[in-house]
Amino acid sequence: MPGGRLFAEADGLTFALLANGGPAQHKHEGPATDEASLGAPVPGHALTLHFEDARPATITAETLTAERRSYFVGADARKWARDVRSYRALRYAGLWPGVNARVYESPDQHVEYDFELAPGANPALIGLRHDGADDVRQDGAGNLLVHTSVGTVTERAPQAWQLDAAGRRQAVTCRYVLAGPVVRFALGRYDKRRSLTIDPVVVFSTYTGSLANNWGFTATYDAQGNLYSGGIAFEAGYPTSPGAFQTSFAKLIDIAIIKFNTNANGPAARVWATYVGGDNTDFPHSLVVNDKGELLLLGSTGSSDYPTTTGALQAKFGGGTPANAFGSGAGPPFDVPNGSDLVITRLNAAGSGLVASTYLGGAGNDGLLPFNPLTKPTAAVPQLVHNYGDPFRGDIIVDAADNVYIASHTTSSNFPMARGFNSTYRGGASDGVVCKLTPTLGALVWGSYLGGTGTDAAYSIQLEPGSGDVYVAGGTVSDDFPVTAGAYLTAKPGRADGFAARIAANGTSLRRATYVGTADYDQAYFLQLGTDGGVYLLGQTTGPFPTSPGLYGTFGGTQFIQKLDENLSTSLLATVFGAPTSPQNPARLTNISPTAFLVDRCDRVYVCGWGGDVNQNPFNYLAGNGSTNGLPITSDAVQRNTDGSDFYLAQFSAGLTGLTYGTYYGDTSPNSTSEHVDGGTSRFDPRGIVYQAVCSCFSSSGFPIPPGANTYSVTNNSSSPTFGVSCNNAAFVLNFQPDIANAGADQTVCATAGPQALVGSPAGGIWTGPGVSGSPGQGFVFTPSLALVGVQALTYTVLSTGLCTTVGVRRITVTAPPTVIFSPLLQATYCQPAAGAPSLPVVPLTATPAGGTFSGPGVGGNAALGFFFSPNVGAGTFQLVYTLNANGCVVQATQAVTVNPAIVVALPADTVLCPGSTQPFALRGSPAGGVFSGPGVSGTATTGFFFTPPASFSAPLVVTYTVTTAGCTGTGSRRISVAPSPSLVASWTPVACPETRLAPLTLRFTFASSLGASPPPGMLWEFGDGTQSTEANPTHTYSSPGSYQPRLRLRYNNNRCETTALPPVVEVVERKIPNIITPNGDGQNQTFRLGPDCAARLQIFSRWGQSVFESAAYHDDWSANGQPAGVYYYLLTYADGHRVKGWVEVMR
Repeated sequence: MPGGRLFAEADGLTFALLANGGPAQHKHEGPATDEASLGAPVPGHALTLHFEDARPATITAETLTAERRSYFVGADARKWARDVRSYRALRYAGLWPGVNARVYESPDQHVEYDFELAPGANPALIGLRHDGADDVRQDGAGNLLVHTSVGTVTERAPQAWQLDAAGRRQAVTCRYVLAGPVVRFALGRYDKRRSLTIDPVVVFSTYTGSLANNWGFTATYDAQGNLYSGGIAFEAGYPTSPGAFQTSFAKLIDIAIIKFNTNANGPAARVWATYVGGDNTDFPHSLVVNDKGELLLLGSTGSSDYPTTTGALQAKFGGGTPANAFGSGAGPPFDVPNGSDLVITRLNAAGSGLVASTYLGGAGNDGLLPFNPLTKPTAAVPQLVHNYGDPFRGDIIVDAADNVYIASHTTSSNFPMARGFNSTYRGGASDGVVCKLTPTLGALVWGSYLGGTGTDAAYSIQLEPGSGDVYVAGGTVSDDFPVTAGAYLTAKPGRADGFAARIAANGTSLRRATYVGTADYDQAYFLQLGTDGGVYLLGQTTGPFPTSPGLYGTFGGTQFIQKLDENLSTSLLATVFGAPTSPQNPARLTNISPTAFLVDRCDRVYVCGWGGDVNQNPFNYLAGNGSTNGLPITSDAVQRNTDGSDFYLAQFSAGLTGLTYGTYYGDTSPNSTSEHVDGGTSRFDPRGIVYQAVCSCFSSSGFPIPPGANTYSVTNNSSSPTFGVSCNNAAFVLNFQPDIANAGADQTVCATAGPQALVGSPAGGIWTGPGVSGSPGQGFVFTPSLALVGVQALTYTVLSTGLCTTVGVRRITVTAPPTVIFSPLLQATYCQPAAGAPSLPVVPLTATPAGGTFSGPGVGGNAALGFFFSPNVGAGTFQLVYTLNANGCVVQATQAVTVNPAIVVALPADTVLCPGSTQPFALRGSPAGGVFSGPGVSGTATTGFFFTPPASFSAPLVVTYTVTTAGCTGTGSRRISVAPSPSLVASWTPVACPETRLAPLTLRFTFASSLGASPPPGMLWEFGDGTQSTEANPTHTYSSPGSYQPRLRLRYNNNRCETTALPPVVEVVERKIPNIITPNGDGQNQTFRLGPDCAARLQIFSRWGQSVFESAAYHDDWSANGQPAGVYYYLLTYADGHRVKGWVEVMR
């Protein structure tokens, strides 16, 4: 979700949104803001899409991805999440009757949710309420606009459809309807007998930013060539209540580490990813992988609960003073309001747990180099920060015993020190620090400050393989940096200078130290050791750096490479490179900020760095930096052109006599900001392959991907209100393909394994050694044999194009195959348990010699706890295999085991008898030959079995069928019960009015039953006149007078039983209207009587048409009172509008 977080809850979705995608971004989106606004808190908004009147749903994840993530956030390990799986969709089941929902990502990468309606489900139940919205309205296109304090969320006009028999979508008209605070859906005509899908899509329009807005800091590699990229990611916290809030805390930045398999493409390229962080801002500076495949991280944190492990050297945050490493003046999350400490973290090889983790710091700021962004390079008091990202420089390495070495800087006078050559902080804005820690990060082997009374920082660290001495390089403005007698430069040459130092392996003495530089600005950012012990430095210079004759170089270059002798007393080689002086590249402006440096085994030199827009104005401290225009490239460059803001990579021949390779690498699309590094270092591996983390901005697909290169994602999916996209942590691996012999990893093979192909790199070399045969043209193989049992050293020789011929050695250990015995199982045949029966006990598996693994159907366990065979695997004959890999020899032994199938008993369905049943019936089951038992059962397997209902049979009975074959027994049961007789009441009422009984008489018949109001199947009305109806509440008309007995019959128990109900007898009377009345007081024929009928309007007229009587609802009460004898005319008008007229004679 762009620029925030989406939280799935049982009754809705909550969006945590941040203005402009989160906090202000220094030099990542247009011009810098004024300083008055840089410290402002970040506005945010919480919006809940509530499913109105819905039941709490069951949420399940769907569509598992290959990605795995871990979250090591905070100091409480109980709250860490390891090996978290990822899914592409969520399903909400049972929100409303017959209505489910599915939340997922639409093809154009927006949040989409479908409502899925089962046949007959009521779409009017679906309601959406936007809790926390400032306003909700529709636009002219039918879209729903949800306004918040940080922007507008658009829910596109919904679509709806059904599928036809061929699976094709049939559109159904659908639109939003606003009913007060609730949004509902209005649908056109559709087939309610089929499923229906309603599909809105959520689009973030004026609200911008991205979950994927993350910046590149540092990268490294492992022995398999995997790439580890470290950066920072922005993450919003979950809101406590709906509505607007302002974010003033700094938990929006965590360290984000990703491991890529560079040999894979697409989603498979991501091996694992993890967050590491605490309650404040966390930054990675440097990464390295030890020989166990574990990643070690050097970083800095402002978090008081950064994750540490038991036994850590420093479990608590040391704190410091407020600082901002980006120099923008922005507040959270870019600042560290409580200061910073260094952190060192060791993750396991799977990225799913911490092996060790510790703080390392004092009461000042540690790991963040202090600076003032308003200080120009020409200021009277110089500072070390010269490039964007310099405050995060530092380095971490490990030795063969997994001891950890770091080089960094501190402002703490009480930084943890032990057994070092200097335990006193010497002053200035910072001192360099150099430390050695145990592999568990639980103790400091030694540690020392390194600096003078000015500002000092250590950036790069290396180990001398023979003596174990430690070399360090960095920058200083101290006049009294602790140089040693006989050093190359013992007096401070300029305003800011580089330095190199050699520390004794035990850390107790500073054996050698020297300044490096000119009378202007210089710093040494990287240090490497050559094969002859020479010390190579890579740095920046704006002065006339002294160069050696006969070397490759660029006049006026502002990047230097210098080689000192092992005692740091003599300059052996020195050159500068960069862009020639021109109007586009004025003299003394540095071109690149170095990020990686290597001297390989042939003393070839490799350089990587970046430069351009991000490393220039508007901040004063960047005024000494230029662009990448004009840097030297070679004809075989992967990218020959630059927009002035790209990476630059170069390879120099041994002795720096020539430029072997030079190329640009970066996005040259319009409006993209230069590829850059926000802080930290990357690395070359010993073969000359660079592993580089990058921050790429404002272009969705402009980052260069050469043809055939593997990728994880080819697009930048973040968003920006100005440029459409924001920043992603890109990364690249570039192979310079130097000719260094690599014989491959050592291996162990069995003497009987057969020929083993020998492959080295680069191709074209020659293999020699015992058992080797072949040629460069046909290929080489190693053929093991019993005569070669033991360690055989094979040599791979490559003629290098440099000054050396390189040789690689692969050691192959040949082992003799052992003899293995698979111990017999307790029994060779088992009977499969029946369904529902207890499982059979597992059978232990053993073999000699021990140490192998068992495999095959039903085999479980492991080498630590033991292996077993489970007879519950299923029916069949299975081969169990014992495999022993002993010293490279793979030997197997097998054993067969049979599991007979379980007897599956099948019986007819349970029987329900009618009340009063007494007739016996036969019992049958399969397979045949079994025995029935239970109440009411009689018979034998020969004669057959029967069930006779007992007298007064009412409670259910169970009969059991048992079959035994070949030692396996199967059982089944059948339930026999009596169907309850439902209650039934029948009644009728006249349709016209309750009083009428006149023919034709129409009655409405109704029933009441214990089976409910719905008409049960098998119901029949008999009306007593020879007609019937199967309707639940029929209407019937009796045309003729008479007496009729209706009857209601109900069949139940699958039409096997019947019950009857009799409503009252129906008496139908013939309609007779009198033509004479005799109101003479004798009580006979006194009034004009119509009989049992509905009350009608009666009008009586004299023979001359004069109205003499009228009643709106006549009740047989006109007696011609006051009227003379004679003939009168009547008019009857009924409620249904029909009329009856005639005459009547009155005789007294």
